Amino acid sequence: MWDEDFTGQSDDMPASEGPHEGESRKARVTREKVEAKKANASISAQAKSEKHVAQRRRAGAGVSEALLKEIVTKHRGDIKRQVTQFMRRSSMPAAKGRVRQVSDKTRSDFGDNLMRAVIQLKEIGMPIQNLSELSAKHSIALIVHWKKMGHVAATIQTKLSAMRKFFLLVGKEEMLPKAVKLYGILAKKGIDHSGLRRSQIATTSKSWTMKGVNANTVLKDAYAEDMYVGMYLEAEALFGMRLNEAIHWQPNASSDPRHLFIFHGAKGGLPRSVEYSSDPVRESQQREFVARAKIVAQEHPRGVLMPKRKTVRQAKNRFYTVMKKIGVTKSQLGVTGHGLRHEFAANLYEEVSGLRPPVEGVHTPQEYEDRLGAVDQAELAVSRALGHARRAVSGAYNGSRFQLTGSKMTREGRMLLNNLVNVLENERVADVFREQGTDIAWLTGAAARGILQSTNQPIEITARMKVQADGLEGVFKRFEELDMKLGKAVQRKVVLVMWAKRDDPDPAEDGYVRIYGW
Repeated sequence: MWDEDFTGQSDDMPASEGPHEGESRKARVTREKVEAKKANASISAQAKSEKHVAQRRRAGAGVSEALLKEIVTKHRGDIKRQVTQFMRRSSMPAAKGRVRQVSDKTRSDFGDNLMRAVIQLKEIGMPIQNLSELSAKHSIALIVHWKKMGHVAATIQTKLSAMRKFFLLVGKEEMLPKAVKLYGILAKKGIDHSGLRRSQIATTSKSWTMKGVNANTVLKDAYAEDMYVGMYLEAEALFGMRLNEAIHWQPNASSDPRHLFIFHGAKGGLPRSVEYSSDPVRESQQREFVARAKIVAQEHPRGVLMPKRKTVRQAKNRFYTVMKKIGVTKSQLGVTGHGLRHEFAANLYEEVSGLRPPVEGVHTPQEYEDRLGAVDQAELAVSRALGHARRAVSGAYNGSRFQLTGSKMTREGRMLLNNLVNVLENERVADVFREQGTDIAWLTGAAARGILQSTNQPIEITARMKVQADGLEGVFKRFEELDMKLGKAVQRKVVLVMWAKRDDPDPAEDGYVRIYGW
């Protein structure tokens, strides 16, 4: 019998009309699905392109190109004055958060890094007379210099980001190579790029408790010196506020019984709320502190926690002066005020998951696996309470459970993993990924965990492909070509797996070592 649908037409009966006459119903449905996917992919690619353009425009791409020409013409040969004028007059829109100019501190730090770069170029024998002469070769020479000086990855990346920002503002963002291409250039100069990666996962706890510092004792000393400084520290410890948030906080602006709202002073200009603790003791401490803060804030015209007739800068300077006086510095007690924000993050993690954070090394990997749902919730809760949108940010404060597994690698396994990553990150392999339109690729499986049995054992690589003009059909075709070419490039058998999700794997997830796409 015929298998008929509601039209009464068989799956095998030819269509009677249309441009695809003679086509079966199954073939038609398949074709329509493919066409719909192509159309959706095209729309997605167009939207992604428009988003990229909007992000570049938002970040100020080319906004100071004319200004640079004007300054160089007016102050030709006076590089220091050019830098000063550029920093004073250049528009520097914030790339994220609400639409605004970057903060004075960000602008100042950017200017300092740019001026130091100019001075250091002269020190290493590559002086420039005009700011418009700054190019990729100067940036690369500086990286080599910084590396020889022993700067850590975070410092180098901060200095390098200032260079990238400058090139973006003057419309030359392609001037400084990124990721694999940059690493290839540095390799030729004897610089190991692995030392340039900034770790996003905490490896040691910065909380006061883990550093052996009694917060109650320090708080008493702080209050004895300055009531406002003591309150700023309590705001960090009880609600995870940043110093800038504590200074701008208006305790009387909201009386929500379940949340404390932070409207002003937040990083990126994005307000957030922090839920009161579910622990009765901690909740009592929070509410008692808020009650005191409301009384103190009434004395200021704007209702903030700051003395009258003092500016924000003066309040911050006073805070750091008191911190130094009572020993809250890395060189004295080994902690900073920001460490109380880490303390808050650790306590919230335990409150939600029932486990101390991985960075403290209290629990085994299996204990985190047994409570995986609660752990996921804890990571999200910490991220939101600290003012971040991504759950992965929790790892910067509390570490990751993957690190616990990784720390148990044998010495041989770790060496094997490092050697394999070096092979996979070379320019030849990167070219294969690039040619096939790969977005991001990770080393996964046994190799990523450092437990390969032999060099002949296949390695697993997971790749996420870009959706381009060729649509989804093109994605699968390029994936197949990537599968064929990778083995030759790596010179060993590769098992290729497609990552179909839009988001990256969580940094806490076991066994994802990024080898392409940064």
